[in-house]
Amino acid sequence: MDQDRVGAWIEGYRRAWEQADTPAVLGLFTEDAAYRSHPLRAPHTGHDGIAAYWTKACADQQDVQVHFGDPIVDGDRVAVEWWTTMHADGDPITLVGCLFLTFAADGRCQALREYWHLTGKLVPPPPGWGRLASPAGSGAVPRAGPGASDPGAGLAGPDPGAGGQAAELGRRWAEGYARAWRAADAEAAAALYAPDAEYRSEPFRDPHAGREGVLAYTRRAYATEADQDPKFGIPVGSGASAAVEWWATMLEEGQPATLIGCSVLIFTPEGLVAVARDYWFLEPGTHPPFEGWGH
Repeated sequence: MDQDRVGAWIEGYRRAWEQADTPAVLGLFTEDAAYRSHPLRAPHTGHDGIAAYWTKACADQQDVQVHFGDPIVDGDRVAVEWWTTMHADGDPITLVGCLFLTFAADGRCQALREYWHLTGKLVPPPPGWGRLASPAGSGAVPRAGPGASDPGAGLAGPDPGAGGQAAELGRRWAEGYARAWRAADAEAAAALYAPDAEYRSEPFRDPHAGREGVLAYTRRAYATEADQDPKFGIPVGSGASAAVEWWATMLEEGQPATLIGCSVLIFTPEGLVAVARDYWFLEPGTHPPFEGWGH
């Protein structure tokens, strides 16, 4: 997939959502596609499953306005953020998230999974949301040869089959963050971020400013966790950006919990994180990743 084909697909998805056009959205997916709207729910499979889900989801939506960020295109894998405002049953809703897409050779999507947050009011995107350009003064990671790895704790050596330098930086970030998270080492986690980084840990929160802001937030988060066992997916990378999925089982305030989400990252030339945006679900209980997650 190239940027033009991905852009056309995203535009088709946007129009279909805003117009509640089920036939149009089906044209964007292969006949055997899997559409996973939540990581702990069964996927909607094939055109019949997607049509049933889409028709039900859109039935009570009005005044839908969908905005997409800049896509990260890595071969047949794409990650793209969205920000949607609407009314559902007359109530205001803002639904914000990130799609992970895998495309078939004909340009249709054969797998979709998403991470999202919603709030019961109409909220515009903050300045800079969805943009993948490097912050002023930070430079950019140049396009380079491929690099990625298998998901999970090891994240050992790059596979030169896909991804570029940004995917390799995403792999290194994931490897370092996994170590820090398991050890509840907030200082090691914060060291992966640039001194002037901007980290938005949830789309409706104010950003954590600078490495010190990242450190303060991470200390608070780690203080409520125990027995963390995080796994990371294969990064989707292009240019200066990567999107990385993660799945962590833990005790949250003494109770079994599973935190499932993703980070959209922009890197400095030194490989530190300049900008990070997270999307996630915190679910009660201990849940393993589903087959194919993170690929």
